Amino acid sequence: MTALELGAGIAEKQIDPVALTDHFLARIEAGDGERRVYITPTPARARAEAQAASARAAAGLRLGPLDGVPMSWKDLTDTAGTRTTFGSALFRDRVPEADALLLQRATRAGMVCLGKTNLSEFAYSGLGINPTFGTPANAADPAVERVPGGSSSGAGVSVGRGLAPAAIGSDTGGSVRIPAAVNGVVGLKTTVGVLPLDGIMALSPTLDTIGPLTRDVADANAVFAVLNGSRPFDLRGASLTGVRLLKPTDIAYSELDATVSAAIAAALDRLADAGAEIVEAPVPEFAEAFEVVAAHGNIISAEGYAIWRDLLDARSDEMYWGIYSRFALAKNLSGIDAERAHILLKDVRRRYHARAAGFAAAVLPTCPRVAPPIAPLRDDPAAYDDANLALTRNTRLGNLMEACAVTIPCQRPDELPVGLQFMALPRREGAVLRLAAAAERALAA
Repeated sequence: MTALELGAGIAEKQIDPVALTDHFLARIEAGDGERRVYITPTPARARAEAQAASARAAAGLRLGPLDGVPMSWKDLTDTAGTRTTFGSALFRDRVPEADALLLQRATRAGMVCLGKTNLSEFAYSGLGINPTFGTPANAADPAVERVPGGSSSGAGVSVGRGLAPAAIGSDTGGSVRIPAAVNGVVGLKTTVGVLPLDGIMALSPTLDTIGPLTRDVADANAVFAVLNGSRPFDLRGASLTGVRLLKPTDIAYSELDATVSAAIAAALDRLADAGAEIVEAPVPEFAEAFEVVAAHGNIISAEGYAIWRDLLDARSDEMYWGIYSRFALAKNLSGIDAERAHILLKDVRRRYHARAAGFAAAVLPTCPRVAPPIAPLRDDPAAYDDANLALTRNTRLGNLMEACAVTIPCQRPDELPVGLQFMALPRREGAVLRLAAAAERALAA
């Protein structure tokens, strides 16, 4: 059941929040004994919150449609009295004194905190491999342990494996959309600055965003409203008729693997059949953005290293090499390099926004490959870097362009998950959620 369906069951007194929470805690205990999905479950907090939700439901005083519905939280979100690790041994014993602001908002809306989910160390990888706490296996393949996608690995797997009806992740270069895509769920990347980051451990303050991973678009809309302290957007009547979508003819559609290529082509045909006008055109700003980063340094590395440098250099031997090596890229960057990258990207972004203004969104594969197996990547730097660059290529564009975006599943039957991404202009979360809801219905028809 979706989060909204569970909430409706609570409202109709068909589901008790305590029994619902116990159901998920039991699933976590049975299915995640190694704590690879949840670094730290919070059963005492969850049951106390569920009991309060149960009392409100009995009295007819529910706080909203998700009151009493459980949710998982990426372990870079501060939780009062519960450790928040950033997925790293360097913070294994860090215990915040207060909840992050977004967790406070969710708690005030009656949502139940199931616990803290795994992530790439320092939230800095699109693969989700974490030797310190263990890597949660992708939800979609019971035969081969594949990468869960990063950095919100536990968030994607918790929803994909039914260990939570919804999850909160962060997205700096694709960290909501990648695990959503490769686990076959929905992920919303919000615009920078729309949701507050108070109490969220920082990787790159100019690019960091928070967003939900859910079973469908309606749930993503409802959870976003909770986080934003607003009413949900009205998704009723969402249609693709006459909707103009920009399909880039460069970069974003290059080097797709066969599974992704076939799934995306079939999905675009369904959208066109449902009335969408798909316009193919070059988007030179995408390549220009990557050229700026290549010439002047990775903004994420520069900002993250500036924040955490003393700790990283002093205890690098306690870190996974695949993460520390990415921070180390910034060691020789100057402040002028970093500022130059920001200045040039601002101009690239302005020109992209002008190009995309006549479209509801750009439509592109979320990731150009399906999730690869974990084992060949864990200890092979070349293979690790190749897979990480591939999985993050298309999602990074959304961050560099300051877009908001939604990924929805579009895989064909009996194939590994594939995500279809709609990338809209900044602060158009309502419009892109309506578009994704219409597309979701078209793909299910």
